[in-house]
Amino acid sequence: MSAPSPMSQGPFTPPPAQPVSKPAARKNLLLAGVLGGGGCLLVILVVIALIIVFALRGAGGPGASGGGDEGSDVADLTPEEQSTALVTEYFEALSAGDAAEALDLMPLIEETDTEALPLETYTAALELAPVADVEVGTPVIDTGGLIDADVPVTFTVGGESVSDTYSVHDYDDDGVLELTGTSANLTVPDGAEALGMTLNGAEVTDGQRLLLLPGGYEVAYEVEHFAPSSSDPVLVGEQHSPDELPEPQLTEDGHTAFRDAVQQSVDACLEENTFQAGCGMSEVPTTSTDGWTMVEGTVKRSISEDTQRTIDTMEGTPSYDEPTYVEGSGVGSVETTVECTKDGQRGLCEMWLGGGMSIPHVDMADPKMPVTWS
Repeated sequence: MSAPSPMSQGPFTPPPAQPVSKPAARKNLLLAGVLGGGGCLLVILVVIALIIVFALRGAGGPGASGGGDEGSDVADLTPEEQSTALVTEYFEALSAGDAAEALDLMPLIEETDTEALPLETYTAALELAPVADVEVGTPVIDTGGLIDADVPVTFTVGGESVSDTYSVHDYDDDGVLELTGTSANLTVPDGAEALGMTLNGAEVTDGQRLLLLPGGYEVAYEVEHFAPSSSDPVLVGEQHSPDELPEPQLTEDGHTAFRDAVQQSVDACLEENTFQAGCGMSEVPTTSTDGWTMVEGTVKRSISEDTQRTIDTMEGTPSYDEPTYVEGSGVGSVETTVECTKDGQRGLCEMWLGGGMSIPHVDMADPKMPVTWS
């Protein structure tokens, strides 16, 4: 005799069975049969519904996922259709000002040394110089090896017309093309970091290679007394040829500070009564060619009105590789006299050409603004 089978656990324990009459048993059996038949019918209907749902999903359509196998649907499109769709979708994102979507459609290639700026930088770029009037041309397909295509595009950035070509490739030979990450890039020039340069508010560093989406980029400096030579945003449209950044220059306040520093240095040099006074001036010789001996501590120096005007109107030019080191122009001649003696006589000698001052350089990054001469 076999052991009894364990009872299945249900939501409740049924009461003990009671004796029933034959008609009742027949009635219950009929009811059970009806319910059993209805259950089978319900199961069949559910199975049919699931088959229909999966069939519809598998059929797909434009943008259908194919039940998680997106590549199989995309691969059904021709290379021309894929190329056009990829570039069109990318430019739709740019035109909508959706930088996040644009970066997702054409992401940065990790193997390169190019770096992405913060997302808000690109969003601001598309606000400063919107992308519009997009026309996607007919793709040129190359099927010699792995399929790739070049797609011509015309559009405007900030109202300026741009013609460019975007590339798509089938790198893994699965029949699905991908938009190549060939956005414009920019190498930050040397000296930008010393100026505290920013692009649309994002700080950058010397030599940094930056990814740029189409749009406008405002250059600004955090260091006092400096500004870009143009306040207009830099327009980026072509993938490989972004406009060069504007050169740094002194602001009006910067020029005033520069001239004040030069003037203070000049005044200090003019006050010196020694043979050597600085500011690039030649040292007073101890003797003259005709035998006069100069007396130390008796030198007097002065400048003309023309020389003073040169200082008052001098323009400072930031150095190329060290822009906070600002160069002026030649100050001009200096009138130099000195007491001298010869054979017991005492006179006043005048230095030929006075030992004119050279070119001033002001370190604008130093709060003291020291001046050197060359």
